[in-house]
Amino acid sequence: MDADHQRLIRQVRQRLESLARAGVDRAPLGPLPAITPSMIASAVPRTSRAEPPRASVVDQPEPQEADSSATVAPLPRRRPAAPTPPPATPATIGSLFDEPGISEPVIPPEERPEALRVLAEEIASCVRCEVLCANRTNTVPGEGNASARLMFVGEGPGQTEDETGRPFVGKAGKLLDDMITKGMGLRRQDVFIANIVKCRPPNNRDPEPEEVRNCIGYLERQIAIIRPEFLCLLGKPAAQTLLNTSMPMGRLRGKWQRYKGIPTIATWHPAYLLRNPSAKKDTWEDLQMLMKAMGIPIQKRGGGG
Repeated sequence: MDADHQRLIRQVRQRLESLARAGVDRAPLGPLPAITPSMIASAVPRTSRAEPPRASVVDQPEPQEADSSATVAPLPRRRPAAPTPPPATPATIGSLFDEPGISEPVIPPEERPEALRVLAEEIASCVRCEVLCANRTNTVPGEGNASARLMFVGEGPGQTEDETGRPFVGKAGKLLDDMITKGMGLRRQDVFIANIVKCRPPNNRDPEPEEVRNCIGYLERQIAIIRPEFLCLLGKPAAQTLLNTSMPMGRLRGKWQRYKGIPTIATWHPAYLLRNPSAKKDTWEDLQMLMKAMGIPIQKRGGGG
């Protein structure tokens, strides 16, 4: 007898017992008659094959003990909640502000000088900042090796730079030259030197946030063209802008950062060193970190001035 027949027998018995308890049949039930296959066939309602018979409470299978040999599908795992990031510290700032690498196509080295020249012409015709345009004599796009391994970035041109159209050629520029040549053993023409803004702010003040927003795209394009292996950010405006942070220079310098995947060192601006000669020691330490990473032998004499 298959499972359907057994289930129907249980249903019939339970129904008869239910009627007896309700008083429908006052006579003693006595033994139940044997149930034959023909009785089952006549009692089972005809249903469409496309629509299975509805299950009732008595149709529910009895609980069975779990078979330890059976393979049980694992429950879906809930995605753990994202951990709360730690507060920014000097030790973690580099990783917190990392950005994807440069996405622009690589320009062949032989085409980079022309690409920089075209960009310099675009900078010369820029009129985005009314105050800076009204006060400038020349724009100062930057200069140096179009395929430099190392790129220095300052904040903005000073008076001498505005007059000549060249970056870092005043007193601070002479000190930067010493840092490059006497300290690092390189030549000025081996590196590329640029600024966050390409026009001189009045009275050599720090660039305003709007001025930085108007001009930063030019620097980003220069970096994308040159593809330097290392960046050295000179002073607070340059460091805070490219590292996207408000941390002071004292907490930014002395450690590696990254800008769009490029290893980056922030150090004091040469103009600051002229006012605070004691900070030259810190800058020399920063330059030694840079030289070690670049594979440049460290000079015995102190650099930076």
